[in-house]
This record gives sequence, C-alpha cells and structure tokens, in this order.
Amino acid sequence: MATPDPFHISKAQQRVASLVVHGHSNVGISAKLHLSESTVRTHITKGSQIVGCPSGSSRAMYAYALLTRKQVAAPSAPQPGIHFTAPEERLLQALVAHARIDDIARAAGIHRDDVRLETDALRSKTRALNTAHLVGIAHSLGVFDRAAHEAPAGAAR
Repeated sequence: MATPDPFHISKAQQRVASLVVHGHSNVGISAKLHLSESTVRTHITKGSQIVGCPSGSSRAMYAYALLTRKQVAAPSAPQPGIHFTAPEERLLQALVAHARIDDIARAAGIHRDDVRLETDALRSKTRALNTAHLVGIAHSLGVFDRAAHEAPAGAAR
C-alpha cells in the first residue's frame, strides 16, 4: 500500500494556493472565491504548515514550496524569452530561501537597501504582480531547476 503524501493540501487550500502563486492578494482571493479574508488566511496558514514552510515564511517561500511539491501549477511566463542574469537568479534563490531582508541580501550578495529595488526590477521584467507571482514565473522558466543542478560556489563536487 502506498504511503500518503504528507505534503498534500486540501482542495480548498489548493484553490487558494493557486491564486497566491498567480499573484492574487488575500482580498482578491476572498472576492474571487467568495470566502472571508479570515478563511483565506487560514487556508494559507494551514497550507504553509502542510508543505513544510517554517513559521514566519514569506509568500515567496510558500509559493516555492507549493510549486516544488507539485501542489499547484506554475503560472505561464507573460512573455517568451525571459532570461535571468546570474545575480538575478541568486536573488530569486534568496527570496525562496529566506524571509528576512538581511538574510535575503546576504544570500543574494547585495546591500539590504537594494533588495526591494532589485526585486521590483525583476517583477517589472517578468510582469509579475508580486513576489509570489515572480517565484511562480521563475519556476515555470526553470530557474530553480537550473540552480538545483549547480553546486554552490566552493562546494565539493
């Protein structure tokens, strides 16, 4: 008998999660699904716990966990041929690994004051509605697949 997937979210959580990954706010999700904002928050909180996000995780981290655990489909890139530079990919990796600005900056190799500016530039480049949507678009473009196959600098091969 197969072991049930411990990371499987409910259908209701999945409907909410899909909209998170596609860039909707809690208010937008609430209106679209005819749910209270409190219910939307509850679905996000419980979904985050199920997919293994630590307490205090960002929406970007939640989106990444949902996508890597195949709980929702990634949004399509709004335009073909989007390519990311190595520093942009480092920032994307930092956004899905850290919630705190200082940690994101350190992991991305940029000054903490530049995190928002650089993230906004990536959102503009991809036409992402917010950072969770940016993560979804980057996922659909294979950014995180490439990074998983590359060893970090200085790592033993």
